[in-house]
Amino acid sequence: MSSTTSSSFSSPSSSSTEKDLENYSESRSSQVGTPTHNSQVGTSTPQTSTSFPRRDALGEIKDEAGDKFDENTWFAADEKRNKMTKESIIKLLEECPLPPPFSARVPALQEPANYGTDLETSVYEGQIRSGYRIPMHPFVVAFFNHYKMAPGQLVPNGWRKLVGLIYLVQTSGYPVTVHDFMRLYLEVCFVKNVAKCVGWYYIHNLIRVIRGGPKSNKGWHSRYFFIQRPSGKWEFPRKWNGFCKDYEKKGFLAPNAMTKKLLDHIKRRGVLNIDEPFTDKEMQHAGLLPPAPAMPVPPTPVLEPRIVSKPKTQELAIGTSSSRNPSLGRV
Repeated sequence: MSSTTSSSFSSPSSSSTEKDLENYSESRSSQVGTPTHNSQVGTSTPQTSTSFPRRDALGEIKDEAGDKFDENTWFAADEKRNKMTKESIIKLLEECPLPPPFSARVPALQEPANYGTDLETSVYEGQIRSGYRIPMHPFVVAFFNHYKMAPGQLVPNGWRKLVGLIYLVQTSGYPVTVHDFMRLYLEVCFVKNVAKCVGWYYIHNLIRVIRGGPKSNKGWHSRYFFIQRPSGKWEFPRKWNGFCKDYEKKGFLAPNAMTKKLLDHIKRRGVLNIDEPFTDKEMQHAGLLPPAPAMPVPPTPVLEPRIVSKPKTQELAIGTSSSRNPSLGRV
């Protein structure tokens, strides 16, 4: 990762950003509503009675009883199956560990990325290599709450752009709040659906402040796993959203004086090149990673797949909605 100029970093205060994020969430709920979270806490107890709908010989989506399935609950991720082994997940998490008490889980056979319990959220290998980290920075949480989008729905290059914009903001030297970041984001970027891929989104530049990124991430759709927390609920939406509105179009978050200062800073600084992924040091300076620990981080536990029953036929299985399978619902 490189840019045309250099600058010093300033990491956000964890206490101030958490309070700021709380205030931001309250103001968002009064304007466009809060993201929907399932109030029922899920369980990691293995399931033995859940199966996935499938396509028949004519290409129609059918449930296990043979009835036509509602295609409005279908995502492109339903057609993809995981190819990451437990060993490859362990190797990835040795490079990018999850802090305690989070753990990882290998997807079950035929289990799409938009599934999981209420305690789980899906993540792709390409997203982790592009800056996806748990716990998430308040700016990242604000972004996903704004679009009511699960983190797994943003393509790897989109993650790289989001992290790049946070990097630019954190190098400004200004005391930037969550409100300020979202105002800036809505001035320079917007989210678009990936063509012919319902449920996946990318970030499009309105103003050329970031450039580059891999031209192809072939195969990333089939390399994913689940991150699990022991209790509570996620601070961002965990259920996939098939239509992400840009609420800025309704006049939300109008630019302010800080937006102008940040835009001026970014323009003076030069276009940020994100051809190379961000280093741990750059992520730490941007507040996306905590400072390097003095002691080694314990290995992240990687759990075995949950047991689910297979479809009745060998045809391609695809996902179902959480209303049909509440114990193993869409993420």
